[in-house]
Amino acid sequence: MLDEHSHLSLHYQLRQILLDKLHSGAWPVGSRIPTEAELSEEYQVSRSTVRQALRELELSGLICRKQGKGTFVTRPKIEQRLTHFYSFSEEIKRMGYSVSTQVLGFDRTAGLDPCFGQDTENEYFRIHRLRLADNEPFAIETSYVPCALFAELTRDMVEKTGLYAAMQQCGSLVPDSAAEAFTAVALKTKDAQLLHTRAQAPALRLKRTTYAQEQVVEYCLSMIRGDRYEYYILLK
Repeated sequence: MLDEHSHLSLHYQLRQILLDKLHSGAWPVGSRIPTEAELSEEYQVSRSTVRQALRELELSGLICRKQGKGTFVTRPKIEQRLTHFYSFSEEIKRMGYSVSTQVLGFDRTAGLDPCFGQDTENEYFRIHRLRLADNEPFAIETSYVPCALFAELTRDMVEKTGLYAAMQQCGSLVPDSAAEAFTAVALKTKDAQLLHTRAQAPALRLKRTTYAQEQVVEYCLSMIRGDRYEYYILLK
């Protein structure tokens, strides 16, 4: 039971109890949790206290409310901290997810600089990939890599080791920094199908320019599921 004499607020105490249920698996992903009235009766607190605790869990992306159906447990979002240069694959592994990639396309393209949209005679490898965490799609990426810098790059290398590792294998330049820009968008039908979600679902469009020794080695355009991924920035 909750302690009314504690220095911790009742809604905070209840929130911690509900968090324990989520983390322990007592309430598994996809399950419907008790109603506000049921929680109020079980823990002998007001409906407003229950509502506030649930609201904080909802804002954290741990539960979602479906009109007329109830409140359900969701998968926690993949959190990317924007404090240093990172690789999608390595960061997601660090979070405890299994990572996999499907290479949807690998070809060469020329005639337009993918970074600046200007006419060019340079050739680029165009690599179209679907990224998955625990076998669930969360992002679609199209990367452009200069052929002149990584002439020996192959689809097989990317599939087996990942793009950055493959770049290191066939070139002397190692990616070490990046510039990113984000835009909130709604998914088009084709992208939504690949990401196993609905058309017009919220997403992040990420434009990333990757450098090695201040030289551009990749330009990447990503479509990332807004319900599965979030970016975290620590300001000091």
